[in-house]
Amino acid sequence: MKAELCTDLKLQAVPPSKNPAELCQVGGWQALEGQSAVEALHRSDEWREQYQLVQKDGLALQSAPWSLRCDKELVAEACWANGLALQHAPELKDDWEVVMCAVSRNGTALMWASPELQADKEVVSRAVCESGGALAYASQELRADRDVVLAAVRQRGIALRYASEDLKADREVVKAAAGQSKRALMYAADVLKKDAAFIKEASSQAPAPAAERPAAPVPPSYGPGL
Repeated sequence: MKAELCTDLKLQAVPPSKNPAELCQVGGWQALEGQSAVEALHRSDEWREQYQLVQKDGLALQSAPWSLRCDKELVAEACWANGLALQHAPELKDDWEVVMCAVSRNGTALMWASPELQADKEVVSRAVCESGGALAYASQELRADRDVVLAAVRQRGIALRYASEDLKADREVVKAAAGQSKRALMYAADVLKKDAAFIKEASSQAPAPAAERPAAPVPPSYGPGL
C-alpha cells in the first residue's frame, strides 16, 4: 500500500520520459522537446497573442481558433493556468502530458480526458490527490483500486461514494474516509453500517485535514517569442 500516495505523486512515480516535475514546472509549461528557441520565435503573432491570453486565463482557450486549440504547447499552457481548459481541447484529451498538466491543477478535469487516460493509474492518482471527487471519472477498474481510492478519500472523504462495492466494505478505506468527513459513513457498505463498534470507532476519530494539495499556482514565466 502506498501510504503517502498523494505526496509521492506530486513529483514521482511517473515514467522517466513523462515526468510532471519537468512538464508542469512552477515557472510554467516549458518548450516542447525538440523545439528550438528559433522555432518558437517563428510562431505567428496570433499564436503569441493567444499564448499570452491563456497564460493569464486558461479558459480563454475557448475563444481561440480551432487550429490553436489543437496546438499542444498552447493547450498545455492553458491547462497549467486552469485545468478546466482541457474541455476546450478535445483533440488533445488523449495526450498524456496535456492531461497530466490539467489534472495537476484541477482534478475534476479528468472528466474530459479520454477513456484510456481515465484508466491510467498515474493520471487518476494525480487527479484524486488534487480533488478526491475526481474518482467519479475514473475507470471502473481504478475505482476498485485500493491505493487510488485511499488517496481519494483521504483528500475528500465522501469520494467513498464512487468506490467499488468491495472497497465500501473495506474497514481501512471507510475509516480513512470517515476521518476526513464523518458524512462518508453514509456510503459505507451495509455490513459496516450494522457494526455498531466500528461505526463508533470510525466516527469518534479526531478530524483529519484533507490530503495536502499541490502548491498554489504561480504565474508562468516562459513564453516563446514573448
